[in-house]
Amino acid sequence: MKHLAVILIVLLLASLACSLDFNPPPLSLTPPNVAATSTPLIIPVTLTSIPLSPTAYSTPDGSALSLAQLKNAEYKLPFYGHTVKLVDGKYEQGSGADYMFAQLLDQVAFGDLNGDGLGDAAILLAENGGGSGVFVSVIAILNQNGQPVQGPAAPVDDRPKINKIAIENGEIFLDAIIHGINEPMCCPATPSTRNYRLLENELVLARFSTKTSAGDERIISIDAPVDGDQISGAFVIKGGVTISPFENNLVYQVFLQGRKEPVAQAGFLVSADEMGGPGTFELPLDFSVAGFKGPIRVEISDLSAADGSILALNTVFVVIK
Repeated sequence: MKHLAVILIVLLLASLACSLDFNPPPLSLTPPNVAATSTPLIIPVTLTSIPLSPTAYSTPDGSALSLAQLKNAEYKLPFYGHTVKLVDGKYEQGSGADYMFAQLLDQVAFGDLNGDGLGDAAILLAENGGGSGVFVSVIAILNQNGQPVQGPAAPVDDRPKINKIAIENGEIFLDAIIHGINEPMCCPATPSTRNYRLLENELVLARFSTKTSAGDERIISIDAPVDGDQISGAFVIKGGVTISPFENNLVYQVFLQGRKEPVAQAGFLVSADEMGGPGTFELPLDFSVAGFKGPIRVEISDLSAADGSILALNTVFVVIK
């Protein structure tokens, strides 16, 4: 009888369970109180605000570009190629596939970029054509008779964090946190610094450094020759690295004035006592056989073995006699 009672209780509990509704409600992927929209998503760039003056750079004759001029000028967007007219630093037009947004970032630098004694400027322009990408470029703005004229541009990153921009010794200096390999596009985490030099109608990357996740800075230094040296025959570029590159390999490229493609390039070795430690290098070069004459630049770079991106770079500008 006891066994029969136990069996009856089990059957009763099973019957009750079957009569209950155990189907959970469907999972909602839409956050509450958020309506669907076709408006392109604009992701604001995180900035460090700095005080700006309308005439932050003065020259002996008093000529300078003003912040108001820069915020209301016409620009050809470096990334999308559209020509837009900013109003108080912004432009926004269209919708859907025709949407376009541009904004002058808060950080602006003033100084002489081309050696004519007039106050030029360096700006950061953010572009968005719909979606999450906000592509930031640094642009040289030249002073022509007191009016801003757009010069060459260079890309910075998608949604970088800008710490500082300045014009120092005729070069544009930029301190920014950018995306390293495997870092999500929302959240750049690689500190970097770079210098651009204006050569003809190009912003040339003259120096570049990044930091490792441990906070160690990758720097390539060039001790000899120095910028502006006049050289004939064979010579040796001497320098060092704070962190030796993968398999101790650096890459050099040689550019002639007015040429965007290198006329020579190859890898060469760094001498280092330990893997990842500091090292030195000596790079022998001789352009007499090739017949190169005039100004050249030699770029030396540490490239990522994972994706080929630049980890560190330095450049020496010399004249071949």
